[in-house]
Amino acid sequence: MSLSGTPADRIRSLLRFRPTHPARLRKLVAGALVLTAITLGFWPDDGHPVVTAARDLPPGAVLSPNDLRVVSFNNPLVGSFNNPAVLQGRSLNSPARAGEPVTDVHLAATEPGSAAVAVKLADASLTGLVRPGSRVDVVSKDGQTLAENAVVRETRDEVVVVALPRRNATRLAALSLEQAVAVTLR
Repeated sequence: MSLSGTPADRIRSLLRFRPTHPARLRKLVAGALVLTAITLGFWPDDGHPVVTAARDLPPGAVLSPNDLRVVSFNNPLVGSFNNPAVLQGRSLNSPARAGEPVTDVHLAATEPGSAAVAVKLADASLTGLVRPGSRVDVVSKDGQTLAENAVVRETRDEVVVVALPRRNATRLAALSLEQAVAVTLR
């Protein structure tokens, strides 16, 4: 391979190149790697789409299209979603700040045939121990178990909102009107 003065001669010389010498082959591979690195350096990185909260959202909020937006992150985020349609209608078990990625940890368990019931606790200090997403058993004053393994949706003052199967929800709602109840943490 000769070094001639014109670019056309250099291209013709490269096309006639036969990798019989290891040094020539190494130079060719090195040149290809340099060109690849330069190309990748200028390649646009679109990032990774992640669904985030469009505004501050309280625990128990049912997600709507106005609550979510898609933002591009540099790296993928474990447990995140890239399509807001997947999250619509789901509810949060913990608050989410505006701009915070909505991950699987934020979402309340979705069980078909479940309903949410607000119950008044006999001891208001228990609401400080119970957090959205916690699993609890609801018991009456006489020790009767009214609901098992209910998911806490929200707490406020002495009221706790729990999600449980619909058949148990109406019974618990009726009983909680007559008397305050207690919860046991699981």
